[in-house]
Amino acid sequence: MASVDDFASQLEDFGDSLSNLDEILLSIGGQVVSNMKANAPVDSGSLKNSIQAVVTQNTLQIEMLAYGLFQNYGVDGMQQRVADDVPFGIDPQPAAGKRYGFSGDFDMIGGDLSIAKRKSIYAFGLKPQRWFDLQQLTIYIETEVARRLVEEI
Repeated sequence: MASVDDFASQLEDFGDSLSNLDEILLSIGGQVVSNMKANAPVDSGSLKNSIQAVVTQNTLQIEMLAYGLFQNYGVDGMQQRVADDVPFGIDPQPAAGKRYGFSGDFDMIGGDLSIAKRKSIYAFGLKPQRWFDLQQLTIYIETEVARRLVEEI
């Protein structure tokens, strides 16, 4: 049976592990990135190669090229609404409202797409290709951090 002093010592060590989660977050971030890369839509591979985990001061951020978000949530066209709402916590947030869309200033997307395809996306939007779910990622990260911290006790 553990004494009160043993328990207090364990709690002190636990507090130390809570003060620096960077190593745990980096490991979890690597798993999240691997999974996201496996599910990312691939054309040139630029999106897939851009996905990375950044850990600073006990914070985990997943970064990627912005068009990965546009593919995941969709983009409303000028003539048709097809996008899904973008949840809080996604950066960049839509400029106006809760969905990505065009401003009406005829600013089309760039890239290697033909002019006809870019005009089509501007008019009719880009349907979501749900390849990641922020809520599921959040739950996974929270659960995994808690599990690993409990293992340290």
